[in-house]
Amino acid sequence: MSDALPERGLNTQNAQSTQNALSARRTQRGDPPDSAHGGGFAPFEPPRRARGGGAGWQRWQMGSLDPRDMASEAPADILPAEPAPPPIDFAALDAMREGARKEGYAQGYTQGQTQGYGDGHREGYSRGLEAARNEAAQLQALATNFRGALAGVDDHVARALVTLALDVARQLVRTTVAEDPSVLLPAVRELLTSEPALQGSPSVLLHPDDVALVEAHLHGELEAAGWSVRPDPTVARGGCIASAASGERDATLGTRWTRVVKALGRDDTWEPPHD
Repeated sequence: MSDALPERGLNTQNAQSTQNALSARRTQRGDPPDSAHGGGFAPFEPPRRARGGGAGWQRWQMGSLDPRDMASEAPADILPAEPAPPPIDFAALDAMREGARKEGYAQGYTQGQTQGYGDGHREGYSRGLEAARNEAAQLQALATNFRGALAGVDDHVARALVTLALDVARQLVRTTVAEDPSVLLPAVRELLTSEPALQGSPSVLLHPDDVALVEAHLHGELEAAGWSVRPDPTVARGGCIASAASGERDATLGTRWTRVVKALGRDDTWEPPHD
């Protein structure tokens, strides 16, 4: 009961406020106050039409519910609806994605190839240079060894050639003496004219087979120098020995041979060893 009292007072206040607002509106329009109507709410009166035949008023009619009519009656200032987005072309997207992938791959391949070529060139150059240096060192060692071996070969060949030459010369002298004993005569003349002259009954010792030859060709020279000729079987043919009280001079083939080979730095004997 107590709760209903405030609510009733609130309703009374609202009604009074509404009544005051209606009275103020009637006063503005020049209507008689509420007392003219018996002191309560005034009866509802439709709004009066202004003079001039009802200008500004129109009769309300229910509009058509057809969407086509509603579209035709739409205000002109309403913007048209945006068109629907085109459908997504997945094939074109795949093609674009594949093209981008190929382009990226090509760029990466080119860049990698260029960088790889540069790195490979430098690495290959370093390895090639190192290999060339190793080969050059090996060739240098080989050349040094080859020079040493060549020097040894040269020395061996030189010795072999000298030995061969001496063998040929030895055989040639023997053949010449056997075929032409007169080759002894220059050796005898050399002894006769050699200095200093021998003193004390000088004589020439010859192989018995060479005595007649020397006396036949050098008899006058020997007699003028005071020399005599004596046979000596120990003297080989083609050689001679000058003997006197003051000394001897050996002009045998063996002695002359020894002097020649010593000049060549050899020690080959006139009579080679027999196997």
